[in-house]
Amino acid sequence: MPAMSPTMESGAIVEWHVKEGDSFSSGKSLLDIETDKATISVDAIDDGIVAKILLPDGTKDIKVGTPIAILADPDDDLSTLELPEITVTKPVQAIDPEPVAAKETKSPKSTPSSNTSTASKLDTSASQKADPNQRLFPSVENLLKANNISEAEAFEKIPATGPHGRILKGDVLAYLGKIPSAENEAIAKYLEKSSHLDLSQIQLKETSTHVSSEELKSVDASQDKAVYTRAKKPAVISHFYPLDIEVSYSDFRSFKEIIAEVVEFTEKEAYAHKLIPDSDLNDPLFDELIAPPRSAERFKIDYKINYEEGEVTGIDINLTLNSKCYDAKERAHYFLNEFKNNLTAELAELSTESE
Repeated sequence: MPAMSPTMESGAIVEWHVKEGDSFSSGKSLLDIETDKATISVDAIDDGIVAKILLPDGTKDIKVGTPIAILADPDDDLSTLELPEITVTKPVQAIDPEPVAAKETKSPKSTPSSNTSTASKLDTSASQKADPNQRLFPSVENLLKANNISEAEAFEKIPATGPHGRILKGDVLAYLGKIPSAENEAIAKYLEKSSHLDLSQIQLKETSTHVSSEELKSVDASQDKAVYTRAKKPAVISHFYPLDIEVSYSDFRSFKEIIAEVVEFTEKEAYAHKLIPDSDLNDPLFDELIAPPRSAERFKIDYKINYEEGEVTGIDINLTLNSKCYDAKERAHYFLNEFKNNLTAELAELSTESE
């Protein structure tokens, strides 16, 4: 069960969108998860195959970190893949609730000073000094203002459990005594541990690599590499824009510069375009952990201007997609549509100037 927010403790499986044995690509919705706040769709980060579903639709009160499915790589053969034996049980509570409740009754909950000593005893492996240069999340900022705590005081006194010294809402609640500090620390430790995927328990069955002489003869020598290797070629989207423009040889260089400017401008538009409208359900920390960086290259642009005997007959454009970015295909199609519009506007302006 993935943690859909820093304060999430458990969730429920509403519906699986895939079945065992199904292949999926990056960005595909795998299942819907219901938390105490909303129903959220969980999308695939990489390509893969659903090897086994451990918990079915309708399962409730699943603790964060409980295995719900086993996923395999796209090239894995499920018939030879040895899956780890996983017994799905409720995880043992790491904190005894009775001592925590007893401590809470002895000290006031609303005074931050009463929890200062508790916060200082936290294990530094998960909590750390807050980064004073960070930009606080709105939920954290509002909580600090509501309790008359300045940013300077928060950076100085509140231990941060977020990545790179980021203060999370749970850190402030623990500092105020509204949640046990030990529970906040336990969640932070779990997130830190779960940030690294452990595949040590997955083993491949040994298969025979012997190939008979008759089988070798049936395979052409020039195709051996293609038969026995499974190199995945990157996806390419191609488009041709037909044109009929007379351009002299002396003006062709200027024409190429104009096309290059249109390509560069349209590429920036494609990267800046919001594919999904802003929503209150978006979690900036969750996006920061799983989404590709905004600066990552979504596609590589190759184009050719067809020029023959003083006439431009068209432009060929090839976009090589980055398979690691789930939004590469959508942004590539947006680029192709906007390039046509920008090119038409630029050529119309050139035609007006020439007249």
